[in-house]
Amino acid sequence: MVKILTFFAIVFSVSTIVSAPYIAALAYTTVSILQPQFVWFWAFDSFSIFKISAGIAIVAWFIHMFRGGINWSVYNNGIFYSMLILCVLYYLSDILTPFQTYRSSVSSELVINNYTIIVFMFFMVLGLIDSKKALNYMVYVVIAVTLYYTYWANMAYLESNWAQFTQSRLRGPSGSPYGDGNAFSILFVIGLPFVLFTIYRVDKTWQKALLLLSVPFIWHAMILCASRGALVSAGVSTLVAAGMIKSKSFNIALILGLALLLIDQGGVMVDRSVSTVRMAEAELDAPINPRILSWQVGADLAMKYPMLGVGPERFLEASRFHYPGKSPHVAHNTFLNFAANLGLLAGFIYLSFFWISWKMYKWNRDTLVDYPDQLHTYINKASISSLVGFFVGGLFLDLIIFEPFYFLLLIMVVNNFLLKQKVAKAMNIVESSSKQLDRVATRESFISSR
Repeated sequence: MVKILTFFAIVFSVSTIVSAPYIAALAYTTVSILQPQFVWFWAFDSFSIFKISAGIAIVAWFIHMFRGGINWSVYNNGIFYSMLILCVLYYLSDILTPFQTYRSSVSSELVINNYTIIVFMFFMVLGLIDSKKALNYMVYVVIAVTLYYTYWANMAYLESNWAQFTQSRLRGPSGSPYGDGNAFSILFVIGLPFVLFTIYRVDKTWQKALLLLSVPFIWHAMILCASRGALVSAGVSTLVAAGMIKSKSFNIALILGLALLLIDQGGVMVDRSVSTVRMAEAELDAPINPRILSWQVGADLAMKYPMLGVGPERFLEASRFHYPGKSPHVAHNTFLNFAANLGLLAGFIYLSFFWISWKMYKWNRDTLVDYPDQLHTYINKASISSLVGFFVGGLFLDLIIFEPFYFLLLIMVVNNFLLKQKVAKAMNIVESSSKQLDRVATRESFISSR
């Protein structure tokens, strides 16, 4: 069944490659976020759905370009420029690293290749999602993937699929980017605000009921992942979303549900903290919180190698060299991972993603007062709530190559770009009407003078 549906999806993407090229971009986005080759691995053992969807999207982009459909102005934004600079830093840091020989579970070549693909496909998709219709469908892709993985995570628990758990913590599909439970839980952090705001956007009762019912199951999926960082992230993003949703009863229910979640998960946090302290007491030299020690090592390495860092995936090797036996862990912080591995500039570029996005959000918010638009308002609120949640999660987790984050940035860029186009068009119409009125007034004045 999965193979049949995939076949029809490929045929549909190819058949619409000229009439609706954005569908190819949506297909690639779905594959990149969902990672179906790891969910239904038995159905994709003979071909790469990722390469096929990417290839179709690339062909669609070139056809769209030759037909004059690409609006090159969409690439003139700080997010895309920052991604390009970061990509260059990856290569320079890898070439000039002082740690040419290193031991790591993931090679620098794999990380660099993955980020290069992210940047390249960001370029492709950005050129194809060029209308409100396409943008709307892209948001629905994020929601659909979130809801599917909510179902997937809860079914793993209900069916007692304990092979999917490690030390009582749920992992994503094996071999996928979500194989680590921490990363898997951040997917729910990004998707949750879109689900919350969509409840007030859909009209049909059954749609509202389905989305409302999914919220506690999304929270439960995050509990199964047992990621404290993701739990804090979800709490913050939920509060941000609640502050924007103009419904007192819904906000009360949302905050009460979040409070129950924190109370329930708080016991697990206390147990884990007590266990950590006991281990530290048993070993006097052991740090009470290894994550804090990793942050210290990351900050020290960033200051020792401020230009290009220690090199991609060299954090552990540099830590062994400069601080032997001090920290066997990774950075546990996305900013410090960038700053220590690629240099301080890379770290600040990562922070610039949030600064630029915040500026776009504020411009959109202020502009929508004079140019109201339901879709742009909805995406503006949902995306900034998701971004805040991701930022908080990035304080505790390494998320340097987490593709849903870059798709979130793309959604924000396109939303801002389309709103600017709408405003420019409206102003041109007003200006044109004003000039026409001036010409009529001048003509009438001339006639009356005669």
